[in-house]
Amino acid sequence: MLVLGAGDGMVATALAARGHSVVAVEPSNSLRAMLAERQLQLPVSEHLEVRGDDPRTLDLGRRFNLVIAPHQALGLTRTPDELFAFLEVMARHLEPDGIFALDALAEFKDSEDSRPRPVMHLRERSDAIHPLAPLRLTAQTLDDALASVGLEPRERYADFSDSPFTPAADLQVVVGGVFDPPGGC
Repeated sequence: MLVLGAGDGMVATALAARGHSVVAVEPSNSLRAMLAERQLQLPVSEHLEVRGDDPRTLDLGRRFNLVIAPHQALGLTRTPDELFAFLEVMARHLEPDGIFALDALAEFKDSEDSRPRPVMHLRERSDAIHPLAPLRLTAQTLDDALASVGLEPRERYADFSDSPFTPAADLQVVVGGVFDPPGGC
């Protein structure tokens, strides 16, 4: 199993603790340190390989039956080219009959009126931490991006409890595989 954007390792260590062989890829040093702490708390070392590679450029030269991008890992991408690169890595590492799973923030729905709201107070700090704006995708945008790398969604949910996805959902949990043309090959 390959976990792209493994974060603090919650998903990767849970899979490894169940005896699955897992490669966890996390580019952030601080999150990899948290993953290492989790790894020490559980007997998972023999099943878990941790890498600091960038999930947008990764090439392990092998394929996996399951490729997971948890914790809105697609948020590591900021441009359409970066999104394409991330999904291309997923496709390149997925066995032809393998499964991918990812969760992504759905397009933000503030209200019926989507015009920008005025800012009432603005203060600038030179020492402020500037949080990254998470990438939000419509279902169609995500489907088009997946199709561009030969992947297709087969199931989509609004949360991790299998609630049906609707356009009003804040999250989309997508499970799919390699595009299988009608009639097969």
